[in-house]
Amino acid sequence: MEIVTLVPVGEETLAEIRQLIESMGPSPIDVVVVGAEETRLEPSDLYVLKISVPVDKYAVLKEVAYAHAVTDPQYAEVWAAPPELAADPLAQELSLALLRRLLDALVAKVDAGLVIERARPEIVEGDTLLYTLVRTLAVDASASLAVSGRVAEALQLLSRLAGHPAYEAYRKFWDFVTSNFKFLPAYNWLLLMYGK
Repeated sequence: MEIVTLVPVGEETLAEIRQLIESMGPSPIDVVVVGAEETRLEPSDLYVLKISVPVDKYAVLKEVAYAHAVTDPQYAEVWAAPPELAADPLAQELSLALLRRLLDALVAKVDAGLVIERARPEIVEGDTLLYTLVRTLAVDASASLAVSGRVAEALQLLSRLAGHPAYEAYRKFWDFVTSNFKFLPAYNWLLLMYGK
């Protein structure tokens, strides 16, 4: 992994960046550009991680998690919809929701506090209950915390949704997804429980 600096950066900052990138294991990132306008991963033939200064730890970890999510076949099972479902809007929304939860779960394994402090549990209304469940999962960091092993904090956050009429249905979905954290089981559960 090569680190390129566009602005003067101290050794401590570079050491922190290296540590963040390596915190999830061997990294698929090829080049790190420090001093970019925003922190984001640019995947192509080379995986280039651009990092803005001052370093936002959560933003860096999330992009590192994304690099792992798109290169590791085991993670692909969690979020990627199979090609035959490419035209299915529900499958696409569920895929993105699971990707977001996977990224936060990977971040939470390194530093759960970063995920907890950003968590804003809410029920996100969709046109149908099916879409309400998927859209709520997309923004619900409690699912990521549960998957990363921080169940007590996850349940505490989840309980904030208890007053909503969709809570019981969402809680059943949440229980299933956090126990079976893969695209196909979650997709099939939704179809089985609520049809299309």
